Amino acid sequence: MKVQFTLTPAEGKRLIAKAIASMEEVKNAYENGILIIATSTTTSYVAEELMGKELDKGMFTAGVVTHEGLGITKADGRSPHYAFEKGELKECSTPGLVPYLAKMGPDDVFIKGVNAIDPYGAAGILVHGPGGGTVGTAYGYLVRNGTQVILPAGLEKFVPVNLAEVVPLMGVNAIDKAMGWPCGMMLIQGMIFTEIDAFRQLFGVDAIPVAGGGIDGAEGSKIFIIEGENEAAEAAYACVADLKGEAVLKTSTMAKPAHLA
Repeated sequence: MKVQFTLTPAEGKRLIAKAIASMEEVKNAYENGILIIATSTTTSYVAEELMGKELDKGMFTAGVVTHEGLGITKADGRSPHYAFEKGELKECSTPGLVPYLAKMGPDDVFIKGVNAIDPYGAAGILVHGPGGGTVGTAYGYLVRNGTQVILPAGLEKFVPVNLAEVVPLMGVNAIDKAMGWPCGMMLIQGMIFTEIDAFRQLFGVDAIPVAGGGIDGAEGSKIFIIEGENEAAEAAYACVADLKGEAVLKTSTMAKPAHLA
């Protein structure tokens, strides 16, 4: 059976979150080990799905992309990262994650949203803060300890270039003028998890992105064809129908300092 439908970016984030929350390795880390959900828009949906409660997702961020450019979330009202140890939640600043990162192992999971994915399997995170922000602090521990890293990324994040060639072009001190805050980019290894993976995880169907874009609230959307057994394809279609109307996120950002204007 083939079915066709459209997912907005917000609907795609919700779908991805439902799928990640259903993964056995994530449930095991959440209940029996250490699970860190670092702030980002898509990971806020993962936290909601696991915890069963609504969050101020637009403020579960540090850096954000807005219509004005790249922004930094205001400190007032900004959410901390979530670290779960055997189901117990601890809200942490980035330095506060270090004690958890230091003892994580192969059965533990770190989840972080990314800003770009490329055709070659690379994922990139925009960084402005000294030391590379959260990912700059965490990545050495994750690689050293062999911790599972899951990188949720809607296909809106796909860029048709080699990110390894993009990194040398960027940097806070390398960019002469910027809309919003200038940034560098750090590449990170992990399990990139898109809507395609979500449909496979939740329903066992193949999802093929066939078109994109839109207006009237559908900006950034992806159009999919789903192929699978009738029951699975119908279930996928019903899930997407339930996701329709997922609200767009709002945030509040800091003003850019005069020396960066």
